[in-house]
Amino acid sequence: MRVNLIHCLLVMFTLCVVSSEASAKPEKSSVITYHSNKAGAFDADKHSGRGEDRKFIYDVSPPQQAVAIIPAISTIPSGCFQMGSLENEPGRGGDEALHRVCVKGFKLAKTEVTIEEFSRFVEATHFLTDAENNYLESGCWSYEKNPEKPWDWRALSNWKQPILENISPKNHPVTCVSYNDVMAYIEWLNKESGHEYRLPTEAEWEYAARAGTSTAHYWGNNADIACGYANVADNTTSDQSKWPVTHACQDGHFFAAAVKSFSANGFHLYDMLGNAWEWVCSKYEDKYAGNEEACINTKPDDEVFIAIRGGGWNADASRVRAAHRNWGVAWSRQANLGFRLVRVR
Repeated sequence: MRVNLIHCLLVMFTLCVVSSEASAKPEKSSVITYHSNKAGAFDADKHSGRGEDRKFIYDVSPPQQAVAIIPAISTIPSGCFQMGSLENEPGRGGDEALHRVCVKGFKLAKTEVTIEEFSRFVEATHFLTDAENNYLESGCWSYEKNPEKPWDWRALSNWKQPILENISPKNHPVTCVSYNDVMAYIEWLNKESGHEYRLPTEAEWEYAARAGTSTAHYWGNNADIACGYANVADNTTSDQSKWPVTHACQDGHFFAAAVKSFSANGFHLYDMLGNAWEWVCSKYEDKYAGNEEACINTKPDDEVFIAIRGGGWNADASRVRAAHRNWGVAWSRQANLGFRLVRVR
């Protein structure tokens, strides 16, 4: 039953096969050191992912020094914008009502969290993700070159190798991570870095993705030049496999690409559209009612819908738009779903 529900929740992902200037203050990535036995570094019980049904596993080997990567950020200026889409925008969904939203200035990571960054967290805490340690259904909704069922729940897929037939380098966005996994990573990074991080709200995300534009994409309204700006469903093939609905261009990547492989938007942010869908912290509702401006409090087994944005490497033109909305629940995970962080302080 639970697997069927996951299929229903995630099928919308897999059916899919900025011109203004703004002040931005990018920071160089930095690192901090810590030890894996640091007292209080991680609340294992709180983030077991399935409540009492999961157990956090510690390594009994001697502590090893490791390095946590601090994300490079851009400063996003405060401002007001029209959130949503015009009624005549191609691909528009019924949940994209146009409305004015004002956003306070904030700091957003320039890239999606990478496999390398997430691996430091796992190395330090020996955390097992929902895909690795879920007593009901291990694995991840993933892709393989199977003409009958290319997208399916695959028990061996996880953040280390989301696509089993494709090795993912460490500079690719981490995917196959649930909202529960993301919250665990954030709690650890906050304690280890001395900073405070969170996911962006849905309004913050769209404001940052637009970077001052009002067009469907931050590069304009022409979807078929997307390949210069984003990793999307395109005419790139893999062993003669091709996405059924594509942009009329080639970006050179069939699956995920390294972060920063494409041009940044006007706020110096990379991959805000394409490459990986991104978790945000807001409750999803099909009619905007203010939740897009706030973060939700949720528990690991909650079935509340959480917003997801940005489109992934297999997303067609209707989904690779700043206004397009998607959703999952706290334990959802997919081979093209990742996240990026807001630095609060």
